Amino acid sequence: MKIVITGAGGYIGKNVVKYAIEAGHEVSCIVYPGSVDSGFIQNVSKIELDLLNASHDEVEQAVRGNDACLHLAWQSGFNHQDPCHIANVLKHYEFLENVISAGIKNISVAGTMHEIGYHVGEVNSDTCCEPINPYGIAKNFLRQAVADLSNKHSVVLKWLRMYYITGNDELSNSIFSKILAAEARGDTTFPLNSGEMLYDFINIENLAEQLVEATVQTEFKGIINCSSGKPVSLRTAVERFILERGLKIKPEYNKFPRREYDSYAIWGNAEIVNEIISRK
Repeated sequence: MKIVITGAGGYIGKNVVKYAIEAGHEVSCIVYPGSVDSGFIQNVSKIELDLLNASHDEVEQAVRGNDACLHLAWQSGFNHQDPCHIANVLKHYEFLENVISAGIKNISVAGTMHEIGYHVGEVNSDTCCEPINPYGIAKNFLRQAVADLSNKHSVVLKWLRMYYITGNDELSNSIFSKILAAEARGDTTFPLNSGEMLYDFINIENLAEQLVEATVQTEFKGIINCSSGKPVSLRTAVERFILERGLKIKPEYNKFPRREYDSYAIWGNAEIVNEIISRK
């Protein structure tokens, strides 16, 4: 299948492109101008495009001829309070509108568990969304707006809701990358909250598989949780990470309060994505 992937040079995107190529798909990568380093995957089509400020014709030229579009691009995804989330959301909508105008009827868009807001327990496709930070608010607006757009144009839309990602931690901005940075500075301890919250952690390679396989299929549409489906405490995840990496740093708990918008326990229902993977 011919797939055009936005945000292809990012933390998630690089892994997705690698998996898609290894799975035998023909991939076109849309990357921000000047953002791709020499280590990016070779012999793959790279299109430099500022997609949030691209014209209708520029978008059509970039995506035309593909069978599917996977829209991963997003600015400041690790900073949930950044005002750019609200400022840019209509530009993402316009980009996807232009993708549809170019004739692509199979579209997948990256979502986030932050659309849900404060929730305790498992998240499924019917879980109510009440986001409480700019990142979640913008993503949830885009989800609703593009769902309406796809219905009007008979597009198969997959909203791929992601959770907590591990792996390639040197390239992310997660708690695990911060632990690595603290170890490199020679810190002996790393301050945390209680560590008792339960989250849905998924390795980036497994996530890449889920994102690509969910994109290329058309039987399941709407919200698809791309997750492990297994709640794990932050304490367990951190201590496992330190052990597996052979780090010397020690976690210090109860040094910070839990963020107000962080749930005590939240994880995705992975039944749909597991069914997709089982059929590939």
